[in-house]
Amino acid sequence: MNMHSYWTEQESKNNKLRQDLALIELPDKLPGKEAHLKLAPEPRVITLIKEQTPPATAKESAVLVLLTAPPNIDPVDANSLLDWSVLLIKRNTYHGVHSGQIAFPGGKCEDCDIDYNATACREAYEELGIKMENIEIIGQLSKLYVPPSNFTIYPVLAINRSIKDFDPDPREVSEYMQIPLRLFDPAQAQRCRVQAGPYEWVHAPGYVINGHTIWGATAMIISELYQLVDWALLNKSLIRPNNSSSNPEI
Repeated sequence: MNMHSYWTEQESKNNKLRQDLALIELPDKLPGKEAHLKLAPEPRVITLIKEQTPPATAKESAVLVLLTAPPNIDPVDANSLLDWSVLLIKRNTYHGVHSGQIAFPGGKCEDCDIDYNATACREAYEELGIKMENIEIIGQLSKLYVPPSNFTIYPVLAINRSIKDFDPDPREVSEYMQIPLRLFDPAQAQRCRVQAGPYEWVHAPGYVINGHTIWGATAMIISELYQLVDWALLNKSLIRPNNSSSNPEI
């Protein structure tokens, strides 16, 4: 490939990325608690309704919500948004409340992190080998407090620019999966009995996909993401081509 062809291809990719970013641009007001409640575990619903802010003692963490456009489908088409996939991991078994659960890549904020984006990217690199230059950050979804671990999660939404395969750290990640957003319609969630700790079982709405139960904070964050995609589809459907006729039926 000569240099002219290379730069033409790069400019085409950059133009496509700019269109993707415009399509998935976050609104000024996020659905937040409204969306979280749809997938909240039963014991969490009442406390979440009453909750205004996380407790002052809560620790902070960030996760990467990484979207990948499907192959052979124009990612700029709003109708294809539900075919984009979201990246999830299965945590290894350990002595803790989130042992073996399906989650987003992410973890605790450290002193070296300048902001929540930095935390999410650092953790995603440590867990899956994701390099920051291979993703494009769109913005942050609504924060979510998780009482069992006393962590407030800050979800960072991003687009996968070029990663085809991930490199999971076997010490932290037992497997990873990319699941199309259309499988996460809150209306299709099931009532699941899930283990919330070494000795506690609770009922919670969730998704059973490929033998994995996706529930709790992960499902609640996905619920907000799904609602945002719904809004994007609605907004696009309300756009009509310009027509000079004064007859609204034409």
